[in-house]
Amino acid sequence: MLELTKQVIDTIRTHGRDSYPDECCGLLLGRFEADRRVAVEAWPVANAWTADVALTQNEAAHSRRDRFYISPADYLKAQRAAARRELEIVGCYHSHPDDRAWPSERDRIGAAGVGGGPDFSFVIIAVIEGRPADVASALLSSDGQEWLPEPVVIKEV
Repeated sequence: MLELTKQVIDTIRTHGRDSYPDECCGLLLGRFEADRRVAVEAWPVANAWTADVALTQNEAAHSRRDRFYISPADYLKAQRAAARRELEIVGCYHSHPDDRAWPSERDRIGAAGVGGGPDFSFVIIAVIEGRPADVASALLSSDGQEWLPEPVVIKEV
């Protein structure tokens, strides 16, 4: 289960709206607890996707409208900021402009390539015609072959 504060979900919604028609992306800072991840801060980053970071040959024709990439430098900045506050990176988020709030096959390939797994939340926000819509979270199966739905709870903290 993933627990998000209202502030975290509001930050994700605003980032998705402001980045439209491109995908937004960012990291979730928080804590791993016994049976859940608790995200207390959304850490927005610039979508650094270019054809140079494509995972497959046919991705060169795509753009930030349907691809995202978090640079290692941005990941490290978030990791250091989290550590200073005794937090960890518990997941990431990105938007799907004019598409559903569920990870794509391309998202699965990317997540498997960076070691995503059943302990790392992947939050997707649908942004339809520039307006934030549904939010969902998924966990990558242990074998990296499928997305598993993850319950999301939004707390008013």
